[in-house]
Parts: sequence; C-alpha cells; structure tokens
Amino acid sequence: MDTARLRKLVKPLVRGVLLKVHPDFFAHDPVAKRTNQGSVQRLQDLLVPLLKDNAAVAAKHTPSAADPPLEFFCKSDSALPQTPVSFAFTQVQQMHRAGGRGASRHDLLLAQRAKDLVALCGRLGVDASESAVAEIEQIVGKAAAAAASAPAPVPAAASELRAARAREAMENYRRKKEAPDPGAFLLEKLRLARWSPDPQRSKSARPELDRSKVFFASSVDPRSYAGVVDRIEASLDQLHYARWCSLPLMVVDSWRHAFRGSATRYPGFVVIPADFSVPGNVYAGLCCQAG
Repeated sequence: MDTARLRKLVKPLVRGVLLKVHPDFFAHDPVAKRTNQGSVQRLQDLLVPLLKDNAAVAAKHTPSAADPPLEFFCKSDSALPQTPVSFAFTQVQQMHRAGGRGASRHDLLLAQRAKDLVALCGRLGVDASESAVAEIEQIVGKAAAAAASAPAPVPAAASELRAARAREAMENYRRKKEAPDPGAFLLEKLRLARWSPDPQRSKSARPELDRSKVFFASSVDPRSYAGVVDRIEASLDQLHYARWCSLPLMVVDSWRHAFRGSATRYPGFVVIPADFSVPGNVYAGLCCQAG
C-alpha cells in the first residue's frame, strides 16, 4: 500500500476537522470546550499510525470495546444550543477478524483509519475533495483485498501469551524503577552543593547547618528545597541551632502535617514548616520525641 500517498491525502481532512471542532473556538462554552478537548486528544492518538511513518506505534493506538465514542461540538454561528456529534472508530478486534499478519494487518489498520476519518468528515460537514475521497476509497479497497488474500494468522499458544505478558510487565516495572525521582535528585544535589561561609561569621565557633541531616516531607514542593535550606542557614542564630544541631531536621509543608493528634509524626526529628518565620525570639518547634 502506498502509505506516503495515503498520508498526504488525509492530512487536509485532519485540518478540516480541527477547523470545525478545535477547543479554542468554544471559550464561551466550558462544557463544549472540555468535550472537544478530550475528543481531539483521543482523535490525534487514533490517527498516530496513519500520520506517523512508524508501524510499531499502531498497537498502542487502537480503540477497544471499552472506549466511548468521540463527541464533538461543531463551530457554528447560531446562538442555539448544540447537540454533540458522536462517532466511534472501528475497534481493533473487528479489524483483526479480517485476517492477515505483519505488514498486511498494519496496512489494513491504516486503511481503516482513513476510512473512519472520511466518515467523520461527513458527520461533521467538513468539505473534502471528491477526488481525494475517491482515491482514499481506492487505496482502502486494495488494502482490504490484500488482507483478505493473506494467510490466516496462527493463534498464539496460551503459554506464549503468558510469557509475552510477563515480559511486558517486567519491562514496565524496569522502566518505572529506573525513572528518576525529581525530589530525591534535587535533595541530593542540594546536599552535595558547595557552601562558602561568610568570612565574618566563620570567625565564630557557632555550628554550621549539616545538610546531610535535612529531610523533606513528601508534601513539600521539591522546587522549594534550595530556598528553604538557604533561609534556615540564614536563621541559625534565631533558630538556636546550637541547641539541637545533633538532631535530624524534617521540613514539612505546614504545622498541621507535623502532628497526628497530639503526637508528632516524626519522632526524633526537629520539625519546621517550609514557610517558617523567625520574628523576635521565636524559634523552630522541637517535635523531637526521641524513640
């Protein structure tokens, strides 16, 4: 199948659909805008195999029986309430019943996507070139004939399916495990950052903040780590750091996250909120019930 030609023919149809249903046209109607925004995103996902030159993505963009139909509000000059147009793309199970394997099945998927797109344009009233539609239908017919003449696929054994699913699960687990934790990365970078003491303050014997003992609760925005530590270091005197410098420090989002009833959530830690202030002689609350 001439996929390059098919891709060139359907791109004007996609543009025509977007000019009818783009969410930006419905800023005055939040319901229509939200509906079209979700449907346009799903439509783009469904058309990825057709618009991208990559057969490997086809399996990741196939609708299932559980997928609801797409719903679109069309741009109109009328002030009357509109009824959304509902349209469902062909399910992958129905396409697989046509037989074929490998490249022929992928060609059948592309052809069906193009056929569904032409039908959607008709439902939405999108102006489409008759010659382009006729050529798309010709390509679709050839792909269907080629798929029908291809040998029927051999059903995979149950053990093979289980093994394939196990490999996929292991791959997903590996990717999730290898995904970087931005909070942990920022905290480690913060702790390893070089610190240059003030020459005037370095003459005193007052302790300096041990960054390796600074921890952050999960509710604290990682982007604020550096700023909080800088403010703590600038307020060590007011916080009477010399009194508790040997204890670990837990930074929480607010005081209400520091307690569970009347007991601290972080026994053994000095707890301080990220937005702390030190007016006068106020210093960090010591929630350090050791044990």
